[in-house]
Amino acid sequence: MWTRVLTSVCATFVLCGPALAGDITRGLTITGGRNADATLKLERVNDPGADSGVLKMLVSVARTQDLKGYGFSLLYDPVKYEFVSATELDGNLLKSGSGQETLFLSSNRTPGQVDIGAVKIDGGGANGDGKLAELLFRTDGMPLSSDFQVSESVLVGMNGAVDMLHHAEIGDLKPLPDRFNLEQNTPNPFNPSTAIEYHLPEAGMVRLAIYNLIGQEVRVLVNERMNPGTFTATWDGTDALGRRVASGVYLYRILAGSFSATRRMLLLK
Repeated sequence: MWTRVLTSVCATFVLCGPALAGDITRGLTITGGRNADATLKLERVNDPGADSGVLKMLVSVARTQDLKGYGFSLLYDPVKYEFVSATELDGNLLKSGSGQETLFLSSNRTPGQVDIGAVKIDGGGANGDGKLAELLFRTDGMPLSSDFQVSESVLVGMNGAVDMLHHAEIGDLKPLPDRFNLEQNTPNPFNPSTAIEYHLPEAGMVRLAIYNLIGQEVRVLVNERMNPGTFTATWDGTDALGRRVASGVYLYRILAGSFSATRRMLLLK
């Protein structure tokens, strides 16, 4: 399907040449244009109304110049995921410049592969960053970015130049936490290091520090503004000067907005 769509664009600009490997690039000559440095990104859409078995993925692109069309293949595990739909978003990048309609198509004829693409019918080319489409999957497991791979992707410019897109990024697909939380460190007891996981449902300043039992600050692990998500900090059993601390019980405390929590851990040597 996408070979026909992109080949029609290719033919318009007399770009057709020897076939290359892959459904997206077959029948296209990769001539190189102004979009060699563009980036394709897929990231989770956190929809509070969606059930736990739904994964929505936003497709966006950055650093485009005079973009007329695109196409890419996304590979995934068909045992873990069921592809439901691909939808072109209102106000997507290809429409934002001229408001002209686009030809948007998706194909899922091969299990574990979905092909997505769109071409502006007329009007000026798109420039800059913007969203393109939304993909919907169903899954019974925890979504992981390593479960997906962009196998090939092309961008077509207004002058007919075709670029192979080499920069594709799949963001963290785990759902954002719905509340603040500080987990028990693991392992515990520990020697020589331990991991501390914490959950942030919203952005803000975060401070995570280690204290001894008399309240003296031993080490600050985190002290910065952070985005929402689940994070892990590691303590290697040293103080602020890099010196190994003595065996015993230590406290770790997190401050994030109005949230605070403290837990105990045991260092053994």
